[in-house]
Amino acid sequence: MPTQVKETTKPQNSETALGFAEIKASLRSQIKTYKKRAAEVEAYLLKHPDEWGKFQSELNSEINAIFHDIMLFEKINYSKGQEEKVHKLKRIFINKIRHLFLKGPYNEWGFSKPLGYAGDFQMIDYIYQNNPTTTGFARLFDNYCMMSAISVAVRNRKEDFKRFITDFIKEKYTGHRLKIMDLASGPCRELYEILLLDPSISDKVTFDCYDHDARALEYAQNLLRGFGNINFIKKNAVKIALKKDISRLIDKQYDFIYSTGLFDYFSAQIATGVVHNLKALLKPDEGVLAISTARDKYSNPSLYYMEWSADWNLVYRDEEEFKRIFREVGFIDDQLKIQYEQQGIMQYMIATNKPK
Repeated sequence: MPTQVKETTKPQNSETALGFAEIKASLRSQIKTYKKRAAEVEAYLLKHPDEWGKFQSELNSEINAIFHDIMLFEKINYSKGQEEKVHKLKRIFINKIRHLFLKGPYNEWGFSKPLGYAGDFQMIDYIYQNNPTTTGFARLFDNYCMMSAISVAVRNRKEDFKRFITDFIKEKYTGHRLKIMDLASGPCRELYEILLLDPSISDKVTFDCYDHDARALEYAQNLLRGFGNINFIKKNAVKIALKKDISRLIDKQYDFIYSTGLFDYFSAQIATGVVHNLKALLKPDEGVLAISTARDKYSNPSLYYMEWSADWNLVYRDEEEFKRIFREVGFIDDQLKIQYEQQGIMQYMIATNKPK
């Protein structure tokens, strides 16, 4: 069994570089080649499980080429109003091809959703920690998952929000304790890393971590054991969105409210309801609301890996759609500032409750 990395055909850079028939032929050829080569590599790694590194670049290129051709196939068919052809290809992929990519514990976890929902706190914390420990064929897929553009974006988002939070505290702390809400708090890894670097923040801020999943709250509570002034509160974000008088559900006001990932799963109607009620929870004239969401779908190179393989679907919004949610609840453009994750996969709205 050869161990050298073979050259693979690079995907075209533009959907106009290949015609429709050529894309179908290319995709068929890519999958056939991948299946043969993956079987060879898997057989080799059964005997030499620690030598996975020899094949990582090759596997990444092969998988990326397949998903790139799927993207071209979808874009061309959508442009022609032939959505059914895309749906047909997806059904074929799910029934005959998906299993080829559901290798390694990370991909298996993402697809099987053992906690009942996509993007659960455990999966997000796996991505945050980025520490695969498997060997053999499974390690190639664990690495692919952790190296994917969406996983990099999730880690970038964590670092960005750590900066937003610490910068806000430095600017606003004047001796009076600040109150910060984390909605859909998940593993609270960003908070753990903030406090690990500067434990004195616990003396300046009370953190309220809200999540609908009691398991996530327990996980975060264990992670943050030893740090003070952190409350873990079980609340459903949809109920927050639908509550007509939010003060009856949450009788506090906050200096800073943030949420990462939650809006990736909400319709515009639910997202608007959440923002409306979070705005009411901000301290008047000075509170800040920071929300992240995925940008338009073709900004995410991991789109088909997520949706077609792992059945992990996000709600995508362009900048104008994102702004509209905030405008509809009373924010004006002067109160809104959009920032972007480094790869441009995610966008952040920083909404300030300053006087109009």
